[in-house]
Amino acid sequence: MTKIIHPGAWELTATNPTCELSAIYVPTAWRQVANNLAQQRAKLKGKGYRSVPVYSLDPLIVGSFPQIIKTVRNGWQKGNIPWLLATETTELDDLGDFIKDWLREEFSCLEDVESKLTNLNNDDWHWEEPKIYDLLHPQNQVETSNLYQAIPDYLAKEFLQNPTISFGVDEQYELTFYQVVSLQGAELMSWPPTEITVTKGKETIETAYISFVISFVLQTVPWREKPIIYHHLSIRRWLTQPLKYIPYPGVKAHIGDNRRWLDGQRQPFSFITVMMNRYGTERNWPQAISNLLSLNDSQLPDTNDLVSNPSYNWSGINTIPSGIQAAIAYTSKLGDQPCFGGVSPQDLASLDQAIAAHLPVQRVGEAENESGKVFIFWPSEKPKKKIVPLLADKDNQSPKPKKAKKSEDPNYSATPMLRPKLAAPAVFRKVDNPLHTILILWETSQCRDALIDEICKLLYLSPTNVDNIYEGAYGSLCIKTQHVGDLTQDLEIRPFSEAKKTYQQQRLILLAERINKITAFLPQTKELSGALIEIRPKPFISEADPKIAWRIGAVKAGYLNQHIHRITYTTKDGTEKLKKSGLEPVKRAVLDLLRQLGILPDKHLIIPEKDGIDINVWLTCFYVLRRTRKTNAENIPKTVVLMIRVNPVTAKVELTTPDLFNTQGWVSYPVGLAHLSDAEWDFNADDESNEEPDDEQKRKEQRLINKFVAECLQDCLNTPITENQSPRVLFMAEAQNARKMLNWLQNQNLLANDALQALKQHLSQTEINRLWIVRLRVADNGEVPVAIVKDSPGSRTSGVYRWQNVCDDKERSLYLSVRKPLNTEQNILRTWQSRLDDGGKQAGKARILEIALIHHHPEITGNKLAHFVHSLRSRWPYFANDVSLPLPFPFATKAKEYAVSAKDNLDFSETEDFDFN
Repeated sequence: MTKIIHPGAWELTATNPTCELSAIYVPTAWRQVANNLAQQRAKLKGKGYRSVPVYSLDPLIVGSFPQIIKTVRNGWQKGNIPWLLATETTELDDLGDFIKDWLREEFSCLEDVESKLTNLNNDDWHWEEPKIYDLLHPQNQVETSNLYQAIPDYLAKEFLQNPTISFGVDEQYELTFYQVVSLQGAELMSWPPTEITVTKGKETIETAYISFVISFVLQTVPWREKPIIYHHLSIRRWLTQPLKYIPYPGVKAHIGDNRRWLDGQRQPFSFITVMMNRYGTERNWPQAISNLLSLNDSQLPDTNDLVSNPSYNWSGINTIPSGIQAAIAYTSKLGDQPCFGGVSPQDLASLDQAIAAHLPVQRVGEAENESGKVFIFWPSEKPKKKIVPLLADKDNQSPKPKKAKKSEDPNYSATPMLRPKLAAPAVFRKVDNPLHTILILWETSQCRDALIDEICKLLYLSPTNVDNIYEGAYGSLCIKTQHVGDLTQDLEIRPFSEAKKTYQQQRLILLAERINKITAFLPQTKELSGALIEIRPKPFISEADPKIAWRIGAVKAGYLNQHIHRITYTTKDGTEKLKKSGLEPVKRAVLDLLRQLGILPDKHLIIPEKDGIDINVWLTCFYVLRRTRKTNAENIPKTVVLMIRVNPVTAKVELTTPDLFNTQGWVSYPVGLAHLSDAEWDFNADDESNEEPDDEQKRKEQRLINKFVAECLQDCLNTPITENQSPRVLFMAEAQNARKMLNWLQNQNLLANDALQALKQHLSQTEINRLWIVRLRVADNGEVPVAIVKDSPGSRTSGVYRWQNVCDDKERSLYLSVRKPLNTEQNILRTWQSRLDDGGKQAGKARILEIALIHHHPEITGNKLAHFVHSLRSRWPYFANDVSLPLPFPFATKAKEYAVSAKDNLDFSETEDFDFN
């Protein structure tokens, strides 16, 4: 097993590096008008963001002048805070008209915008005197916050002094990088795109075009005062064929140009990301950008032309790019992927070597393997390879005996909960809310019959003489079936000209009607049951999708529910055939329903002799869901958080929230999910435009949540797992999710304060001594470094590694958890291959999970606790491999399925290439 890995983490070594920044403040009159328009719009709509929506303005202004490295959110709210910081200055003659164009478009629903803009003076805008900042020794909090853009920008400029890097085991691929304007660190992209082959076996299927993307981000880590620099490498896959469909609200285009849009001056070639907006069937660029370019005798490509030819004016190989070029990157909403995403470990090693050789940085520490003894928690007996007997007829005898095909016995499944010997006893064991009924709502008989067959196979059931009753060795189950009728049909969205309402306005009305119909349609149940619902494919008009109505309506009727699409298709001659995915969707639907019911195998989740951990440990985690609407007594929204706990002996899963804990304490997981569906969720809760609570409201909310967490932990500490022994509690939280609420887990507070002070107000010292507190951090947003195997570029590894010499306190260490390859990652890039060698193989590069041990008693070593947390990633029985976050986190993250509202956006996620995979 690999002993050492090198994190992609760096600190500056340059002598007295500085950065000169100039600021722009928003003039008073402009700030007042913009805020007035925002308030007016909020009043008109009865909802929405009451502050100036800079989230739509900032990307436009930064794109027009790439030397802007930072925008400050409150710059349009407070006169003493700058709005923009830039490394250069430029003429601002066109800035006023640019912002007026943005105000016109942003507030187009208001009638009196033009009259309010008339008295605004374009000459009010000006630069402040520049200031020089020391990048290594910031003088105050403001200067420190500026470093998070200034240092990545500094490194990007250093990198662009020698912008060409060689990739490939023989350095056969030379890529030249250019700046991509970004407000999140610094980003560089290779250009022009590189053509790669997409192969399957020995056959070349097609070609694809990709660019490598380098990012530099500045991150803090626990128990270290100075932040460190992480580098990341990903790819963008470019579309080259005409786009068949533009999803709402539009698509992002990367526009390359060697002219600065704000003043028309020449600059080094760079890229700006601009949203091509979709309004019905029309596609338009932002008005402010279009008008600004026309002032400088330039223009963006016609939107229809770009949609028809996404490879717009690309420069050739070994040529210096110039003029406007445009490209559209693949996302999951734009059809089939051109090739696999991600880069290989070999590519990471190439970039790592280039950074070490050419930039004024040095690596921060290295990580040594501390995995200890590794064992398989859910072992699957491998089927014996039987030999086919020799045939009696020698003329038909095969020259060699043949091995039998892989066993079809589901007990050999790689996914533990697909094994009947684990699933059946788990479902029928005695629990607070036993499963008595599953309702199958079907549209095609093939789907109905396949679901019944899968349930019976998985739970060892057979039909009885009593209708709908199935019985087996472990128990009995009622499986009801009912045709869905017309309730899965698309919502009847009509054109605006006919309905006089937008698609979204119609959707809210139609969803409410459909929810009521579904609730009335379903058979009454006295206890919480499960339902499997066959739904139709997503409609072309996304607002017509009724799926969320089934989620809400079914749970209102007493059914936790899982959805499945039709598993067959109709051939030309009218026969029904199974889709390519076969019966896998059926297995997954049944499995997901069991997961919603909080069912775990009837097995101890801690093995003391192998884990080295006493079994008397509650497994708990904290998770922030989302915000509610303003419906409580104080008429303010609140953040809903939840706690999950699992008893490692009984495998009982429980959930609670602040409201639940005050009235019922802990409830079974399925009851908790049903409770979540009753909340009035803020329709805009996950949107960055959502209005922020004031500081006092935040502090009050944090105090209440800290009290809730402490009381939950205290309850666990006082609830025995086995008789006559006080339990310990493993409490876990994920940094990016929890840090706004549990601010004592923030890095700066870990460094400066007693992290447990918030809990000590409610817990005794003896109770604190039985707590193990672990903060995790996933690799989203580049917050965890990549890792390169020392002395073996291109190699892969797994296990838990202790990252040494990174914390100021030498007694502290961080741990990096690297998962094993997934079962689906079979055909991956070899250790000597670059992504540029083959687009038809998976990257096989696991993202790393950071483990910070906040508190534990000396009776357990840090290495042992970190290894145990790492091992919990492999104990989620609903997946064949390690999961992103350890058990019981998947129960918490999946709870979001019931924290939904009819007003929610239809699709919360869109997968892009730039995801640090």
